[in-house]
Amino acid sequence: MGAVPPSAGSAGQSPLSVPNREVLERLGQIAHRLGTRSFLVGGPVRDSILGRASPDLDIAVEEGSREFGAAVARELGGRFVYHSRFMTGTVLFDRPQASGLKPRAAKSGPSSLSHIDITQTRAETYELPAVLPMVRPASIVGDLGRRDFTINAMAMEITPGSFGAFIDPFDGRADLAQRCVRVLHARSFIDDPTRILRCIRFAVRLGFAVEQQTLGLLRSAVDQRLPAFLTPERILYELRLICAEPLAVPMVKMLIRERVLDAAWRWTPPPGFVGNVARLARQAKSLGTVPGAAAPQSGTVPGFRQAELLFIYWLSVLPVTDRFPIRKEERAAAEAIAGFHKLKPKLKRKLRPSEVYKILRSVPEPALAALAALETSAVNVKIRAFLASYSKVRIATTGADLRGAGLEPGPAFREILDELLFARLDGRIRTVTEERNLLRQLARPRTTDA
Repeated sequence: MGAVPPSAGSAGQSPLSVPNREVLERLGQIAHRLGTRSFLVGGPVRDSILGRASPDLDIAVEEGSREFGAAVARELGGRFVYHSRFMTGTVLFDRPQASGLKPRAAKSGPSSLSHIDITQTRAETYELPAVLPMVRPASIVGDLGRRDFTINAMAMEITPGSFGAFIDPFDGRADLAQRCVRVLHARSFIDDPTRILRCIRFAVRLGFAVEQQTLGLLRSAVDQRLPAFLTPERILYELRLICAEPLAVPMVKMLIRERVLDAAWRWTPPPGFVGNVARLARQAKSLGTVPGAAAPQSGTVPGFRQAELLFIYWLSVLPVTDRFPIRKEERAAAEAIAGFHKLKPKLKRKLRPSEVYKILRSVPEPALAALAALETSAVNVKIRAFLASYSKVRIATTGADLRGAGLEPGPAFREILDELLFARLDGRIRTVTEERNLLRQLARPRTTDA
């Protein structure tokens, strides 16, 4: 099949600046040797037209995606993971580079690639709303027709001899120029309600408007509560993506305004939710850290990325069930945030460092990183001091030292180690010699009793 004629929406000459050209040419050559056409598709095409950075590559081939992915991994030094149900796969690089290519000095060159997504051009059939589709091979135009929005339904051919041919059957380039997000067909949100969340994410990220008819279709799908048909896994995946966005806060606001999670889980945000999201995003913005307390009011605590902090906070107010596919660490952190009101009154009192330590040492660190941004006044200061300083205090005494002092392993071990740690936290001991002296005092009555 040749390049799409102008009547089918192709612009013919590529408007792309073609980042990673050396890699794309190499990928096109690999596909050509395997007897198939290949294309750069979706987000990288959109971002290239907009002049935005797109760190990874999405490649489609018209035949043999499995063989193509294996060949790419073999020639570029990566590892290929294939998903046969959807004829998709990913070539992963242990280091962010496509080894086998000479790296460029620019950060946007081949050395910046962490993976290459690969798919076979395919059409999709949705037997029921919100159910994952059945797929079958199709042409590049058929493949573009299964996508979510016109601005994501463009391609550039990378096959040798046709490199740079631009394929745009749904006038996505025109919608880019008009700065709008438009679905490809009226059943788009019915077939896949996750597109509701993606629509909001793309519109806010790009600063685009949701095209009027598309907005009506989105609201109709919400009114019909179609998001409720989605599994928690699929919704949480989209929420994770939103949490990782630089403009996560306005995305959250739009998600709430359009009642998307109310339609999915009958969830409405608690008072202060949006303000807390904004506060977390501000605190986590600088190099993945949360401000801490070294003195105790200055310095930084190496913390957590915005995506992690926002997601666990969101989990703490969502109707989480056992069906939620989240890591046990995330569940524990979310539960700690949700239950922090029980500890909070204790932290409002004037406390020694050891007393703060006793209260907070069982709270997961991700929860504390979030709470450090969310809490105010005296509670905030104590959490930050714990993160920045108290939690890092160590003693020299070991279990071997306790056995050498005549103690048998048991509860006394933990009691003495805690007493030594608390003494160091409160400044009652400052040197190893002072610690040894205190150890002898603590061990003496226990030895006598024995």
